[in-house]
Amino acid sequence: MSKNNIILFQKYCENAIGKLSDECIDAFKGTKDDVSRIKLMYDTAKKISIIIPEASDKDIKVAENMKNEGNKLFARRDYRNALKLYDEGIIKCPQGTVKEREMLTVLISNRSAALFELHEYKRVFNDIDYLMEIGDYPVNLKYKIWLRKGKCYDELLNKNLACEAYNEALKCLDKSGLDEKNIERKKHEIERLKVTQSKSKPEHHNLKKDVVPILNDDKFIGGQEYIAATSKLVIEQDNVQGRYARATEDIPAGAIIVEENPSCSVVDGEHTLSNCQYCLTSVDQPIACPGCAVVVFCSTHCEKMANKSFHGVECGFQKLLFDCDASVNCLMAMRLISQRPIKFFRDKKNKLKDYLNDSCKKNFCRKKTYRSDDYDNVFFLCRHEHLRKKEELIHYACISIYLLRVLKYAKYFGDYNENVLTDDELFIGSLILRHLQLLQFNAHEISELSNTDGDPTKDIMKNGFENIAVGAGLYPTLSLFNHSCDPSIVRYNIKNKMVVRAIKPIKADDIIYENYGPLYMTHPIEKRQEELQKNYWFECLCQPCVELWPLFSEMDADVLRIPCKTKGCPFVFLLSPEDDPVLCCDYCNSFTNIYPHLKALMTLEQILPEAEHLLSTGQIKNATGRFVQALELLFKYSRAPHPDIVKVQQRLRMCLLHYGNRSCNYKPPFASFP
Repeated sequence: MSKNNIILFQKYCENAIGKLSDECIDAFKGTKDDVSRIKLMYDTAKKISIIIPEASDKDIKVAENMKNEGNKLFARRDYRNALKLYDEGIIKCPQGTVKEREMLTVLISNRSAALFELHEYKRVFNDIDYLMEIGDYPVNLKYKIWLRKGKCYDELLNKNLACEAYNEALKCLDKSGLDEKNIERKKHEIERLKVTQSKSKPEHHNLKKDVVPILNDDKFIGGQEYIAATSKLVIEQDNVQGRYARATEDIPAGAIIVEENPSCSVVDGEHTLSNCQYCLTSVDQPIACPGCAVVVFCSTHCEKMANKSFHGVECGFQKLLFDCDASVNCLMAMRLISQRPIKFFRDKKNKLKDYLNDSCKKNFCRKKTYRSDDYDNVFFLCRHEHLRKKEELIHYACISIYLLRVLKYAKYFGDYNENVLTDDELFIGSLILRHLQLLQFNAHEISELSNTDGDPTKDIMKNGFENIAVGAGLYPTLSLFNHSCDPSIVRYNIKNKMVVRAIKPIKADDIIYENYGPLYMTHPIEKRQEELQKNYWFECLCQPCVELWPLFSEMDADVLRIPCKTKGCPFVFLLSPEDDPVLCCDYCNSFTNIYPHLKALMTLEQILPEAEHLLSTGQIKNATGRFVQALELLFKYSRAPHPDIVKVQQRLRMCLLHYGNRSCNYKPPFASFP
């Protein structure tokens, strides 16, 4: 489908709104619920055509061409570039016939051969399992697969498994189609391999490590009510702050506060061929979708899970949405539907119908446990519907109808009929409209580490990496946290799971703050307020905004901020080198001796160099512990804002982010990192 033929969302909405009569617009402005909005807009919006792909974007000729070109590069020992062509061929290869699947398995086999030459033995095994699962690999070539598998085990010094693979290769030689002389030659080669296995250690081999490291021995125990959050917090609500998280006990820096699987997650259009459509991990060995060439998976498990769920509906239509520049929120608004069968929502309809009309003031009866996989918790997330302009709701309604029509084309509801809007379809359309509204305020990026410019050894604010968004997810528990420009937490992803950890010591009764946008140390207050008002519709009254905290570049390292010794006193001394050792508090009139503070802070001169050494040598867990120790001292004996606090928090953030997702080609900023 060419770009010239694509009706972008914006154009679609403009065309639909342009066809509305004045009476219809007035009627829309009088609507009170999303069901009425979809019902009112549908007949007009359906008049705008949607160009649906008529054929699969798979192409056997393209796949064969990629195989041939890849083989040429392989022959020249350009294995890296050969891999790229084999990958493209695998993605493009149809799988509907035996001949097509045979081509696919040959491409996979050739990819495994290139990986073998690159000493990527784990990935060779992955590809062999992949082609065996597909089947239809040419019988005359099977001996090559077993021979390659045996050589991998040989290099890994696994004698028993190597012999088993070599024996299978010998069995397959009779069906190889080779003449008797070549069969005998191959048999002698294999028998020689069985006897003369490698005695060298595989230290030089590139045994690929997992892209996502596991969280060592950090153990997370969720609460009984909010099972994705630590038991050391509660969710409270008032008329000013809405719902927010408050600590019930002290929470040390570095502690895990939330571990939550998404209610829904999507890969954005830019990363659809680089990240797994199901778990969003970075993919360097793509598994192809059998039906379309616009998504990839990291494993056959993820491919099967996706096709049992949302991709079974969306396959063949995702290219349409990507070409239409659909945002991740649009993709999620639909996927919250497509990942469940229509029967699920039919059963929900009677329960939720009273709440679809905003004039209904019934209180939702909260369940004993708050789970991310419970659709009710998604449905009742904040969406500020009462603050929305009707013009914006008209635009959202158009998008919702577009997505609803895609679901209809995909036969999510059964038989397709464009001219009829059934009760099921009307209900689903209203839910999509609701999703679009709530996702604006509740969706979170899903990210992975990627390299960027900057030397972290010279500039603390330039880490040599950045957390790049590859998609988005909806995390109902995390959505209940409020914002501060000086957040309490740092977020990262393990696949599409969200992990939230404390970036400072949090005291009992403190509010645990998230961050929705810029930080106080990097962006001036005007910029922060403008962005938060534009995207989230509130004026930020966090401590850095109210107290006009300086940017990192404006902080004075020679001025310490020492807290008053009286418990609960908010006063902070601004301490310069020439100040007296005992200071009187202007707030409570008590006296504070600053020597204990200075003595404790001097221990940082020992802790921080050790932490930096551990970090530079890739000992992330131990470095994390030292930076946590430093932060505990800084927050006990001093107060933010101060450049030392920012520096240590940045270092701790660097450590913690390395527990999460990394792009396949990511190179950590220190060469000795794992």
